[in-house]
Amino acid sequence: MSSSALILCVDDEPINLAIMEELLQDRYELNTTESGKGCLQKVEAQKPDLILLDVNMPDIDGLEICRRLKADHETADIPIIFISALASHAELMAGYEAGGDDYITKPFSEEILRKKIDVVLASQRRKQELKKISEKAVEDLMENLSTAEQLGIVVQFLSQSQVHGNLDELVRHVFECLRRLDLDSSLLVIDDPENRVWFGDEIDRPMERQILESLHGQDSVVSFGTRLAINASNATLLVRNLPDDADKVRRVREYLTILIEGFDIRIQGLRSEKLLARRRELIQRVLDAARETLGSVKDMRRQQKARSEEILSAMSAEFDVALAELDLTRKQETGLQKIVESTKQEFESVYGDGDIDRCFREIIEQLSQALDEHR
Repeated sequence: MSSSALILCVDDEPINLAIMEELLQDRYELNTTESGKGCLQKVEAQKPDLILLDVNMPDIDGLEICRRLKADHETADIPIIFISALASHAELMAGYEAGGDDYITKPFSEEILRKKIDVVLASQRRKQELKKISEKAVEDLMENLSTAEQLGIVVQFLSQSQVHGNLDELVRHVFECLRRLDLDSSLLVIDDPENRVWFGDEIDRPMERQILESLHGQDSVVSFGTRLAINASNATLLVRNLPDDADKVRRVREYLTILIEGFDIRIQGLRSEKLLARRRELIQRVLDAARETLGSVKDMRRQQKARSEEILSAMSAEFDVALAELDLTRKQETGLQKIVESTKQEFESVYGDGDIDRCFREIIEQLSQALDEHR
């Protein structure tokens, strides 16, 4: 948003208005008032691009002002940032339910104030652009979309979700389905090492991130105003624009419950597939290492056998020389030679035994077959 954006600052303390003027007057056009009544009058006279609204005021508090503005079609799209000394979960939820876009806690720094204003103004500009592009098309779509077609969209999602191989693809598919139902939404997925949040229109909403985190783990369905949150084990879906017809709201609630449960099941499937892939990779590494080790053992055995044969041959030659020098009878020589031959045969049987190698090969082959069957 350009520096000509008009910001209305509302606070019953003149010193607070003076501080905001000092921090913002060089970047924005400012208008100020010290009361809730004055806020409503100034908004009616000239609609601002953004309202910085104190929560606690003596005549009309900020929450009530926000509710009145959001209930009026003419002022519903004006973004509102609450400013308050209170920042408990209850105050945060109250501001969100009233329709606020963000929440700043007093005292605040210049950097935080300007950053939050920039984010909200940028989001507002993006929403206005998207509204101009899609308003007519969405209106035509909803006029012709029957209950059966809505259910068909959800069923189609459940069917096609099985082909997605990663979480980002699956989330994009969720938002495509919700856009076809004309629902503005955001999505929280409980993940490790940290949770992840997506917005259907790709406009970051810091306050909504906190709301999603606080909603997860509560009731399976939480309704507040025009918003609806649906919880599953691994995800929370938040819809911001429920229809105003009670029957339509009931159908949307039923369809989205089915959708988010299917989404949650697919998340679990993706995690199981990822775990199995890691296990297969680990087993493959073990098999490769076992094959390499078996090859090394066989080489060592061959080297040991060759060296032992050399030693035996040398000993046999020395033994023959020694026999010639000894004055032994023929019978004695024959007996000693039989001992040497018996020793050679025992040596051959030890190094020629292939049972160990065969057992290793059979184990590796069985593991390889089991791995191939689960690919």
